[in-house]
Amino acid sequence: MPFGTTKTAQLLGKDPLKYAAQLGPRESIVLDAQNWPEDPEADTNRYVVPAGTILKLSVTNAKAYVPYNGSGELKGILAAPVDLVARATSAMEPAAMYFHAVVFATKSIVNFTNYASALVSSLPTCKFE
Repeated sequence: MPFGTTKTAQLLGKDPLKYAAQLGPRESIVLDAQNWPEDPEADTNRYVVPAGTILKLSVTNAKAYVPYNGSGELKGILAAPVDLVARATSAMEPAAMYFHAVVFATKSIVNFTNYASALVSSLPTCKFE
């Protein structure tokens, strides 16, 4: 990099909540980066998971999360974007997940229309507006 220059990264994404959660319930989780589905537009192993991604537990790692695909038990929604940097290794990426007593903005949830009924039944203490 040339002298006197800097490089910064910025993760942009919509907040999945309609109203601020304040000190509401957020669970600290780990994303299973190795078993995350491939991004069709990515030309590298790097992929930014958008906030609002619906999550479930991984089949291969019972302590890590992967995106919900219609099968398995839906657990919550990713609170902020996460950069999966080291996908080729057995890397895990820390993240935060909303799962209880919050109001979600449906337009900010990834694939909301596909999984609306599963979200409403799996997260009964949450509202979707």
